Amino acid sequence: MDLKTAISRAKRGLREDLRLYLVAISSLTVAFLCLGATLLSVVNLSELASQWGRSRRMTVYLVDGARPRDVLQLRTLLEELPEVRSAEHVSASQARAQFLEQADLAGELGELPPDVFPSSVEVTLTGDVPIQRVTEIAQRLQRFGTVDEVETYGGWFGKLENLLTAGQSISALLAVLVLVCVLAVVGNTIRLAVAGRRQEIEVMKLCGATDSFVRRPFVVEGAFQGFMAALASLVLLLVGFLIVKGQLDSTVTVVTGLHAVFLSPLVIAAMLVGGCLAGAAGSALSLRRYLTV
Repeated sequence: MDLKTAISRAKRGLREDLRLYLVAISSLTVAFLCLGATLLSVVNLSELASQWGRSRRMTVYLVDGARPRDVLQLRTLLEELPEVRSAEHVSASQARAQFLEQADLAGELGELPPDVFPSSVEVTLTGDVPIQRVTEIAQRLQRFGTVDEVETYGGWFGKLENLLTAGQSISALLAVLVLVCVLAVVGNTIRLAVAGRRQEIEVMKLCGATDSFVRRPFVVEGAFQGFMAALASLVLLLVGFLIVKGQLDSTVTVVTGLHAVFLSPLVIAAMLVGGCLAGAAGSALSLRRYLTV
């Protein structure tokens, strides 16, 4: 039996057991949605770590009333260091303008005076600077009377790396759980479908149908279940992402400078193909044990 015939018979089986398959797809959609949400979090954390890793920086906050001559001297000393790519002075008014632009805020916060925002020197480091060297530079900068505080973001990077590692581990665990869920749900659904069509299968076997002829439509039906569950979860995830994206961009971007991104086409394709293959595998494994007439 060719693939076209198997698909045609699978369509008929789906129509006959539509309610059964809708329940199975709904259950699997929840599992894929949990996996997709975790992957989305990991993707954005990875983007954030990659962006901050490429533009490793250090913020040197200046004391109030720092003289331009002292600021210029500090910048010159910093730019002479081989680890420093650039050192730019950001005045209080510039810091205020950047904050309002990134946050896209209005109203009372938009009326904050420049004095609320400290002036600073934004230092961009080369990408291969060890964290120990960054800490050493920060300690030396603290000795300058012009410097109020130095932020190296070292603790923040450590927390980000821990979150990223935890997210990757959770994603791997969820992928295994989703696979088990697909195998179980699809397997049980196919068993019920086989039981409902047992008389038809008996007639086909008496007419000389091979096991492969009987099995293939059920494998197609299992693949369809896995594919549709993965597709439905991605659609729901995209809708939820678009709903909260505006709010995320107006809050998270202020702190991180990163706009939220959706799953890459490669990850989307992997989920769809993985759902399809897992559904086909669940159906095939189920039929191995329960297709005896």
